[in-house]
Amino acid sequence: MGKFRITPAVRLSIGLVILTLSILILAQALGLAPGTERQQLKVRQSLAETLAVQTIMAIKRGDMLLLQAMLENVIERNPDVRSIGIRRNDQGVVAQTAQHEEFWDDASAENSTPTHIRLPLLINGEKRGNFEITFHPLTHEDSPFLGLPSFVLLIIFVSVTGFVGFWLYIKRALHHLDPSAVVPARVRNALNILAEGVLILDKREQIVLVNHSLAEKLQRDEKSLIGRKASSLGWQQDESDSAAALPWLQALSSGQKQVGVRLELKTHEQEKQIFRVNAVPILDDKGNSQGTIASFDDISELEAKNHQLEDMVKALAATQLSIENKNRELKYLASRDPLTDCYNRRSLFDYLAASFDKARSSHAEYACIMTDIDHFKRVNDTHGHGVGDEVIKMVANTIREVIREGDILARFGGEEFCIILPGAPISQANLIANRCREKIAAQLCQGIKVTSSFGISSVRLGAQTPNELIHQADEALYHSKEQGRNCVSNWQPTMRIVNKTADNQQAF
Repeated sequence: MGKFRITPAVRLSIGLVILTLSILILAQALGLAPGTERQQLKVRQSLAETLAVQTIMAIKRGDMLLLQAMLENVIERNPDVRSIGIRRNDQGVVAQTAQHEEFWDDASAENSTPTHIRLPLLINGEKRGNFEITFHPLTHEDSPFLGLPSFVLLIIFVSVTGFVGFWLYIKRALHHLDPSAVVPARVRNALNILAEGVLILDKREQIVLVNHSLAEKLQRDEKSLIGRKASSLGWQQDESDSAAALPWLQALSSGQKQVGVRLELKTHEQEKQIFRVNAVPILDDKGNSQGTIASFDDISELEAKNHQLEDMVKALAATQLSIENKNRELKYLASRDPLTDCYNRRSLFDYLAASFDKARSSHAEYACIMTDIDHFKRVNDTHGHGVGDEVIKMVANTIREVIREGDILARFGGEEFCIILPGAPISQANLIANRCREKIAAQLCQGIKVTSSFGISSVRLGAQTPNELIHQADEALYHSKEQGRNCVSNWQPTMRIVNKTADNQQAF
């Protein structure tokens, strides 16, 4: 059987009960407790009955002198009694004390009252008269203190004496039960030197010590924290650890230290403080947990710097993305013809340099189509350059609708276009060129119709370089023009450009 122990709470309760009983007993002794009036009435009734019996005995003996002396003696010995009288049935007075008639004038004709008592005098079973006695008013009716009833005085008395008594008792008890007294002064002074915050908790999680550093960071007075539960301060954990217990509670329950737990706390000024908390259990000789020591490393400034760094990284990433988008846009604009949005001549040759040799070495199909608008100079001279530009855009859009995905359409110069068809044999290139020719001839642009001529070449026809491939297609194009325009020609070794201008010669 374990040894029975009286806890401090039980001791405090017993002391308060004893103190309360003492106050009530003192109130009873001072006549402030409820029931004082009933006691006075019982005493008056008992006194009146006793005197009535003695009066009957004196009347039976006929000793009226003894009766008068007895009445006078009662008045002298009982300050509460005002007067006594003996009255016959015919209202004649047998004996009385001074001023009895005056005091008896207020008596009720039939019933007795707390101040006027009438008792019948029975001799040999026959009523021979009445015994009359008057008293001073009851205590609360006679001279209430400051005009207050005794019940109100009782409440005031208990409140005042209870407050003073409880205050003195609890003050003395708290002096012995002060949690801060658990930690020696030398230990407290040593912990106050640390820049890191420190809490020492008992096994009920109540704070028994908080050093100066942590109290300042929490913006709270040290005395206001002593005795409080540490979890009542409003700590917040990360969302990922919201279900986990606070580190000092885990240390208490498991007996294992908790390291690097991140906690947040809002101060009275709504500033968010962030701490990295370590908690170590305090064990007795038997290994039982008796409390916890928790250290609080303020990482608020570090967290703020990390957030600033994250914002800077995000801003840098956004700037880099914007630059990349601008570069892609510039690269696109640099590779495109502004009028038709086709590849320009430089981009065409960049593509040929990257793909021609690869196709040739792998013996893949690789075709080239050259085309230009028939009699385009006449269109410009007749309708103006604005209409000429619209015609060029119409031809480019028509070709773009016909060619395959992955084919390259480039504006070669003026009204001339070049189409690169990777993986396309000459037969397929011929089919694409004829579809483009037919679709262009069927279009109506700005009220006019135009036609185009096409020339086709392929690596299968012996071209060794990109320039040679384009030159062959160009020769086939001029062959189409010599054949009457609006037609498609495949390159043959016998084809030679006869009427080529100097500008076109410089293109190669």
